[in-house]
Amino acid sequence: MAIHDLFDWTNASVGAAGLVLTVFALLQATGAKKAAQQASKNIRQHNAEVDFNSLARIAKELHGYVEDGRMSEARLRTTDLRSELATAIRTHGRFVANELSRLRERQIDLKLITEGLNGGPETLSSTERIRLLRITGEILEALAGLSGQFRSQVDTEVSSV
Repeated sequence: MAIHDLFDWTNASVGAAGLVLTVFALLQATGAKKAAQQASKNIRQHNAEVDFNSLARIAKELHGYVEDGRMSEARLRTTDLRSELATAIRTHGRFVANELSRLRERQIDLKLITEGLNGGPETLSSTERIRLLRITGEILEALAGLSGQFRSQVDTEVSSV
């Protein structure tokens, strides 16, 4: 075998090995990209869970203030809940797409509560208070339900990994 033939075979072998390594690296990079995308999705879902859990906590406080007849505190919590809910809907819209109409209804309810608490006297009639308790209870239920859904999704995905 001539030196020229040996050189050609060596060159072809090195080229083939380089091609195999390149294909292997591409497969690894593709897997890493998928893992990074899944991790990013999981982080966004976890952030949504935390945000809606915080909203449920604020709604629970609001409901408690209405229950106790502490309307000035309820007024403040309503304002906080309105702004935080709007931010959460805008930030996590893709995760709450199925519940978007229900959340929009809760936003309208919060607006009506705010207007009612800002315009009225410090004390409410028993009928108004019962109605307000029902509305705040529905808001609490909606937000707690979403928080629970996010928690179960995150727990399911973490346990399957």
